[in-house]
Amino acid sequence: MGTEGDNGNLVRAVNYPNEPLFLCPQCRNDLPVRPPCVCGFVLRESDGVIELMTEGELAAIRPFLEMYDRVRSDEQWGGDDLDLPFHAKRHRHIWDIRARTFRAFASVAAKSPRGLALDIGAGNCWMSRYLDQWGFDAIAVDINTSAIDGLRAGKKFINEGSVFLRVRAGMERLPFASGRIRLLSTNASFHYAGDFRVALSEFARVLTPHGMIAIVDTPFYENSIDGERMMAERVCEFRDKYGMPESLAGKSKYMTYAQLQGLARSLELNMRIHRVWPGVARKREELWGKLTGRRIAEFPLIILEKL
Repeated sequence: MGTEGDNGNLVRAVNYPNEPLFLCPQCRNDLPVRPPCVCGFVLRESDGVIELMTEGELAAIRPFLEMYDRVRSDEQWGGDDLDLPFHAKRHRHIWDIRARTFRAFASVAAKSPRGLALDIGAGNCWMSRYLDQWGFDAIAVDINTSAIDGLRAGKKFINEGSVFLRVRAGMERLPFASGRIRLLSTNASFHYAGDFRVALSEFARVLTPHGMIAIVDTPFYENSIDGERMMAERVCEFRDKYGMPESLAGKSKYMTYAQLQGLARSLELNMRIHRVWPGVARKREELWGKLTGRRIAEFPLIILEKL
């Protein structure tokens, strides 16, 4: 794998002989070790982040990222609060739930053969450093390169000795060759996909046979009515607080178990649901939601295995 000290050779570092890893985001052919690609695309690196999005893709995500950074800054995510999920300085009620889900994921990942692993929606890369510690060749993937809460914030872990690549790319158009990834985790990020089928199809494409997808900390509901109510409430809240249009506030969605089961079946993925105990406080909220007819989201660990 590449490290912070060999950015000029990042593509070469992860391309095994006759097995290119990266695809050109423009023409979707294998990305050559020596740029540019035959289509003219030139791979660039900025502050240790490999840029694998086209100019058109970057322009399309810019309004969302500007608003996302504003909200995350206002809510004080990231920054000096990166020792996650066990030693959070802020949002501890949320990280208490995520720590429980993380432990369940760690237990499942321990049984997976080692190889290349993608951390999709990696944010500040806190999960990527664990994938590295567990023996995977880890790659953090996100569209957000913020030094506060995005890929550039991951430099903290690299400086502390972790080894992983950071790649700017979207989950619905992954710049990786087919059949190369052993483990793919989406950590509090899958619900940002614009099209769940397209994203899941891309995940399945890049997996090795019997490779594994872990959907971690995405909100699930039994009934879509409850999910739609949650989204409507958030749209109103973000419009009133930030002046955010519905088109941006609705980027973060939810899933139902039946919805994902149908997608998994159509893509020949074996699906397992691990329901994680969320703690007493959250469980109390769940029970109250059932009694009042306002069910809240569950955050299970979902494992999808490529057949």
